[in-house]
Amino acid sequence: MLSFDPVNFICMIINILILYFIAKKFLFGKVNEIIKKRQDEVNSAYSAADKVTKEAQDSRHEYNMQLAEFEKERSEKMDEAVKEAEARKTAIIDDANAEAGEILKNARGEAERIKSMANIDHDRQVEELVFDVAARLAGQAITEEANSELYDRFLSQATGSNNTGKE
Repeated sequence: MLSFDPVNFICMIINILILYFIAKKFLFGKVNEIIKKRQDEVNSAYSAADKVTKEAQDSRHEYNMQLAEFEKERSEKMDEAVKEAEARKTAIIDDANAEAGEILKNARGEAERIKSMANIDHDRQVEELVFDVAARLAGQAITEEANSELYDRFLSQATGSNNTGKE
């Protein structure tokens, strides 16, 4: 049957207390130390991860700043290059226009010179024709007055005027 023995009860309580103090001294102390070390390791890992995350964010911010600065520099250099290219284009076009004007001027001068030479050559050919006609007429024994009249008529026809040489 079940009976309650106070001496037995007190001995059980004393045994439980003794086991508790022994376990606390030798077992729980070591376990608590291990748990504390583990917690410190976890905390240090978290703080290291936070530190690395902060460094990564700082690096990312610095990278973005450098990228923005690079983009600004690139944009300025592109604008400068476009302006320089426009200036070169304008200078090349101006030079080409000046050269074309000079070529045109020289061509007109050359055309005038050729025209003048052609007129001189034409006059010389007309003169040769007149002398040739005159020589042929002289060979046919035409009088000097008829020869002069033929010469004047030939000249008026050749030059397109109605001047017969007589006033």
